[in-house]
Amino acid sequence: MTTQNIAAAPPVTLEEYAALPKHPRYELVKGVLVEQMVASREHEHTGSLVNWRLASHVFPNVLGEVYGSNRGYVTGPNSPATSRMPDVSFVSNERLGRPELAGMLYDGAPDLAVEILSESNTPAEIAQKIDEYLNAGGKAVWVIDIDARIITVHTTDAPPLILTDADTVDGADYLPGFTCLVADLLPAP
Repeated sequence: MTTQNIAAAPPVTLEEYAALPKHPRYELVKGVLVEQMVASREHEHTGSLVNWRLASHVFPNVLGEVYGSNRGYVTGPNSPATSRMPDVSFVSNERLGRPELAGMLYDGAPDLAVEILSESNTPAEIAQKIDEYLNAGGKAVWVIDIDARIITVHTTDAPPLILTDADTVDGADYLPGFTCLVADLLPAP
C-alpha cells in the first residue's frame, strides 16, 4: 500500500483513531494519521493468496485467527500513539484474548505480520514497521517483494532470511506446522 501523510495537527489519540470512519484507511504513526492509498491489483492478489494459504492451515488446526488489512494493532506507546494495519496477520489462540479498542485495535502486534511492498514504500518505512511489530511482541514479519519474487522473514532471534520463489517458507514456532512454497504466495509471473 502506498502512504501519504496528512495534516500536521495535535497528536491523534487511539480513541480518536478508533472512532474514524473505516474508509479511507489510515495507520496512526506517533499520533499522525497516515492515509493508506489504494493498492495495485498484484498487491491485493498477493494479500488474498497469503490470507487464503494461512487460513487454510490455521482454521482446520484451530490455531487462532487470520486477518486481512483492516485489523489494527497498537505497536507503539500511547503518547503519541502508533497503530499499524499489516496486509495480512495471524493471531494465535493464546493471544486472542488481548484487549481491543473499539473492536478493531489489538493491544500489541500479531504473532505474524505480513507486509507486501508497494512502489511508494521506503526502506526506512518498512524497517520502522518491522521494528514496531517485533518490539510490540510480534514473533515474525514477512516482507513480500512481488517484483523480486522474494519473501524476507524477520524474527527477533535470527538475522533476516531471504527466500526466493523456489524456496519454502515455514511457520517455525509462531505458526506451527505451516509450510508453503513461496511461489504459491505470489501471483504467477
